[in-house]
Amino acid sequence: MSDLDMVFFDAGETLVHPMPSFPQLFYSCCDDFGLTVDFNLLSSMGRCLMEDVEQKQKQGYTFTNDPEASRGFWLDFYRRLVIAMGYAAEDGLPEHLYSVFSRRSNYGTYDDAHETLEALRKMGIKLGLISNFESWLEDLLADAGLSGYFEVMVISGNEEFEKPHPAIYELALERAGAEAQRTLHIGDSPVSDYGGALEAGMHAILLDRWGRFPDFEGKKIVSLAEIPGLLPLK
Repeated sequence: MSDLDMVFFDAGETLVHPMPSFPQLFYSCCDDFGLTVDFNLLSSMGRCLMEDVEQKQKQGYTFTNDPEASRGFWLDFYRRLVIAMGYAAEDGLPEHLYSVFSRRSNYGTYDDAHETLEALRKMGIKLGLISNFESWLEDLLADAGLSGYFEVMVISGNEEFEKPHPAIYELALERAGAEAQRTLHIGDSPVSDYGGALEAGMHAILLDRWGRFPDFEGKKIVSLAEIPGLLPLK
């Protein structure tokens, strides 16, 4: 990777995350309804549902760029997840989950986010962001003190496409004035981040913080702190 001069990052579960984590916040919501959570089942069911969504996004399906479509998508997602967990979906739990996971105050940054972005900036690496997220991600990143690191932020909530559709990567490259073959993208999804970036001609690394993809055969890291060591000093 000695010829790279720009790095793009995903946002959700790469730089920012529900606090203290998605499973724990989900547990808290269920506890409000007197329900217990099987965390292994939650992990597997959540991943299956998201994989289905990613395949649709690859064909051009979008929901983040329209508030009503986004609300409808997430209510349906939580309803399906609640049913898969063996709970009743008619008791208001999906609506409660949507409300809780839509509050900026329920999100924080990973410990390695600021230090990694700062290290890369000091190395002279240009930084950008490509994220499937509603437009309120801009405010979330500003709250977290992250937005100032990025020369370009392409958030699907403001655009016509979502990852892994190649168009959103091409748009980011165009706005950054960057060449795909000299650009790296890092994110937590093998499909939306790794596969989508490669299809757009970029380099890619999968961030697998929790060891969810043990059989993944591409380039993989477990912490953002590994990235500066993979890139040359400028």
